[in-house]
Amino acid sequence: MKKALLFIGLFASAIVLRAQIDVLYQGNVVNDTIVVYEQSPNEESYIYLKCKNNSDAVVSAQITATTIYGTEDIHVMSICVPGSCVPGVVSGVFNMLPNGEAEWDAWIEINEGLANGTSTLFSFTIQDTLNADNNKTVFVKYIIGENSVNALSKNNVSIDLYPNPARNVVNIEYNLSGSNAMGSKIEIRNMLGSVVKEISIADNQSIQRINVSEMPNGVYLCSVVCNGKVCKTKKMVVKH
Repeated sequence: MKKALLFIGLFASAIVLRAQIDVLYQGNVVNDTIVVYEQSPNEESYIYLKCKNNSDAVVSAQITATTIYGTEDIHVMSICVPGSCVPGVVSGVFNMLPNGEAEWDAWIEINEGLANGTSTLFSFTIQDTLNADNNKTVFVKYIIGENSVNALSKNNVSIDLYPNPARNVVNIEYNLSGSNAMGSKIEIRNMLGSVVKEISIADNQSIQRINVSEMPNGVYLCSVVCNGKVCKTKKMVVKH
């Protein structure tokens, strides 16, 4: 009888201790440090992951990036979650449906002049905003090397900006590569995360000519948003 009760107690504890949030990379639950080999420079290195909510309730979450060690020449520019792409190391708040998944990505900028073997380790913590005990942290290590393999792209969406820096007008050339353009848009955010321009797009491939003459000098994030998800982001500089 005691053994049976002990087994039941251990089984119940296992249920309680089961992770409510998992992180997936390339379809697999992350249990070890993710290692990404990159070249220097690379201003558009992205890592794409998913959060999985293992609970039967909606989870309101937020992601925070932290540099554990390494050079500041490899740094997080922004974190994109469903519905928002916010500059900096803290994402916007997003919801994960019960037993559902949510895609997110981090934009890592790598400056020039870094020697092979240079590395930086980041942690990304997914935190339930209503339950401090419900969180998950994963580690991502970037290493500069000659035979680099960039983090896999999650889509074929492309976006190019010219001139960049822009003085009065910027041309935004995009290609959705077969994705449904209905409901898609271009968002331009300042470094505080506020949307300063939003342009609806109707075609899968086109060039949008945007007036930036009234925008203050500075760095902005220009994103293609497809079906409510940020598909591609590029840095844009306005300099009058």
